[in-house]
Amino acid sequence: MHLYKTMKNFLLDFDYYIDIYEDKIHVFNYTDIVKLTDTEITLTMPSFTLFLEGEHFVVKRLEKREILIHGILDNVRFSR
Repeated sequence: MHLYKTMKNFLLDFDYYIDIYEDKIHVFNYTDIVKLTDTEITLTMPSFTLFLEGEHFVVKRLEKREILIHGILDNVRFSR
């Protein structure tokens, strides 16, 4: 459990973070969900907008400022 707390404190020290795995996308500290479809997701972040494009997007977990998406990611874009 000590290692878990250490890693969590390390990661939560940032304004945001985005983890991309083979079939999952995890975003922490988004501000708002602008668009949410099975092929496009647009999230407002503290200092930019995040655009995710792909296939078969399904929200697996949704918290206050955290989202876990399952699906096939084809494209990631950032805009200020």
